[in-house]
Amino acid sequence: MFARGLSLSGAVLLLLAGIAVTGCSRSGAQEATSQNEPAVVTTVSGTEDQLQVRLTKDGANRIGLTLATVAAARPSAADGANPTSVAAGSVMYDQNGGTWVYVQQQPLTFQRAPVVVSRVVGDTAMLRSGPPVGSQVALLGVAELKGAEEGVPGEQ
Repeated sequence: MFARGLSLSGAVLLLLAGIAVTGCSRSGAQEATSQNEPAVVTTVSGTEDQLQVRLTKDGANRIGLTLATVAAARPSAADGANPTSVAAGSVMYDQNGGTWVYVQQQPLTFQRAPVVVSRVVGDTAMLRSGPPVGSQVALLGVAELKGAEEGVPGEQ
């Protein structure tokens, strides 16, 4: 009798759990459109595989977006002939060891650009190559830009 009662209560719990999960799903009417998304990813005109991320003002505020400026650096043997520098926090590293930054193309619009880091001194990355001096790059919010560009597994 006890075993049968336990099975019945287990079935009731499963039924209630199924109802709760069903109630949590979004209907088509509740899905967000690109007009109210904090970031929209588009293909750069004239390319097939270069993407850019455009943030809304609200999206930029939500991720705490701040910018850093690419600066000229003093030439040294370690850094090459025309080195530049940028805040080290703006440099992202991918799983293959590649390094890159998000360069602002227009206000609130960013495109990934490769960089070659020769060394890091304190909070400054010395670059052998990368965006030109004066370019604005994302400093805070870089991981969120990457997430917007590459998508988050499991989201549609």
